[in-house]
Amino acid sequence: MRRQGVGTLFWHVGEMEIRGGVWTWKSPPLATTALAPGFRVVPVVRLTSEAKTPFTPERIEGLSKSLQPVAAESQEAQIDFDCPDRLLDSYASALQSLRNAVPRISITALTHWPRLPGFAALTHSVDEITPMFYDMQGDPTGVGPDAPPPPILDPATLEPAMRAWSACPIPWRAGLPLFARLTVFDHTGLSRGQIPNWSWEDFCFHKDLRTLAPTRLGVTLFRADAATRVAATPVNAGEFVVSRFTDRSALARAAALAPAAGAKGVVFFRLPDDTDPAGASLRDLGALAASGQPHLILRKSADEQLELVNDSSFDLPPRLSGEKSDRDRGYALEIDAPAPVFREALAGDFWRVAAHANPEAKKPIPTLVPLATRLTFWFGQLRAGGSLRTGLLQLAPDGRLDGVRYRIIHCEGTAEWKPISLSGTPATPP
Repeated sequence: MRRQGVGTLFWHVGEMEIRGGVWTWKSPPLATTALAPGFRVVPVVRLTSEAKTPFTPERIEGLSKSLQPVAAESQEAQIDFDCPDRLLDSYASALQSLRNAVPRISITALTHWPRLPGFAALTHSVDEITPMFYDMQGDPTGVGPDAPPPPILDPATLEPAMRAWSACPIPWRAGLPLFARLTVFDHTGLSRGQIPNWSWEDFCFHKDLRTLAPTRLGVTLFRADAATRVAATPVNAGEFVVSRFTDRSALARAAALAPAAGAKGVVFFRLPDDTDPAGASLRDLGALAASGQPHLILRKSADEQLELVNDSSFDLPPRLSGEKSDRDRGYALEIDAPAPVFREALAGDFWRVAAHANPEAKKPIPTLVPLATRLTFWFGQLRAGGSLRTGLLQLAPDGRLDGVRYRIIHCEGTAEWKPISLSGTPATPP
């Protein structure tokens, strides 16, 4: 992050709700001391309320007392509250009242707020605003094969929304998404909520999910052929599963538009980590303004394993739909030998491994590993700088890797056969 010029981290420390008539922490707030040495850490507090009047004088006083220790170290805080339009004026007054406890206040905002009468008062109550330029359309009331939900980041609504913020009289940063979502919709098209803790392989190769349309702007629509589970979430037959990840080209466009619209900078929701719902990698994010392709190589690793490495700055994105059929998904690493030299092959980090004889025939013959001349390892995606290792890949006593070649199906620039790198560095094609 330092190499990419990141200086400020907006860190979610806790959530408050109205309980017993007062603003109360759902759980004790996270302390920000020593969380990220060398960075400016701004504590973010999420407010949720269904009360008609969440900002009475008594409630504001209690909120002020609760926020003061949170902001003590940094002398600032960010408030994250999806304020209903009718309450924008009272929200502005509440924020102004909090200034005695929190010297510097920033807020997140919904993108349509500049059109509301209370927006001018809001800009006089805070130091900075981060409008969130995603989910601007919300989930539709009905989802079906011809009606997928909108993308997380939609270029059609992005540009006019940013233009509306160009007249904002105080500093603002464009809030842009990095994350991915997996949502279940019932057979009538109504959302049943998000699937937590999933991986791409949980549904990329799922035998009970049928792809209904090509991926568009990061949106892929599936339908369950039978009652099943995706990750740990039950899905009924006929229900829809929708994958939505932030389209890279749309994100690059948004990041380029932001300064032209007057934004002070960009805030990305959420910080990339090693989980799939986090979306793109930090390395790919650092190359967002560049154009390029992932560069994948296969090399020999220790302990009778092979390792597929993406040694570029660009993620290999999930491939959830193809041109052949509704099951044309994912990527395939094919390892080819001139004779049956394999004795054992385990999937390791890959989704699955399959063994075939006569692989160039119209219908290759599935076979046992010791009889195979080709192994196929399936995988869903590979982030920049990431790697996937096979499990144990054992050769016959007289077998040698220097006669074995590989290629990667469905990945641009990898369709040609190449030798495996035996030294840990890319091998030169024959």
